[in-house]
Amino acid sequence: MAVYAVLLTERGPLIVKSLEELARAVSEAGGRAYIVLVEGRVIGAVEARLLESPLQGLGGVRPQVEGRATGAPRGLQPGGAPPRARVAAVFDQMFRGFADIVAREISDERLELHEVVGRGLEKPVRVGRIYKQPAHDDYDVLSLVERLASEGKHVVFFTGDKRLANQAAALGMENVKVEYMPPNEYPGKESLAKAMIESVRKALKSLDGA
Repeated sequence: MAVYAVLLTERGPLIVKSLEELARAVSEAGGRAYIVLVEGRVIGAVEARLLESPLQGLGGVRPQVEGRATGAPRGLQPGGAPPRARVAAVFDQMFRGFADIVAREISDERLELHEVVGRGLEKPVRVGRIYKQPAHDDYDVLSLVERLASEGKHVVFFTGDKRLANQAAALGMENVKVEYMPPNEYPGKESLAKAMIESVRKALKSLDGA
């Protein structure tokens, strides 16, 4: 899917499709403008300005991001550094409520929590630290896991459905860890939650050595 930048200037919004167009538009806007990143939908906003040093091929101007993009799953951190590695824990519908427990026990800012809630939701909704994710069927769940992994996140997928676990493993993505946890194999909710917490902590610890 194509990614566009929409500049919000005094003359109104301007859509640009390349870095050259972006540099020219920022220049014409007086050297400062707000940018909204679009990938089929608005995913965040950042502020752009011009640097003194020229960039060959861009008419002597270069846009730079100031501040952090808000709400964007991908993008640059301040100063142009790549985004920090993160862990995305995904809980299928069988484990509703467990994301809240993990959120209470692990405060690491690199952790994202995604809870699949099924058909009662039309689009993702963030509640605190948890993203409530709609899913009509297993395909939607697998698509969520695949999308998060393709964004460079280390995905820990918790499911009690053996068929779904096998399908997730069949994605063949190295940064996807499938945790098949049939609830009837645990003496209680507490022990199941502890196993999930331990798995997430291991994933976060692996980032330290990356």
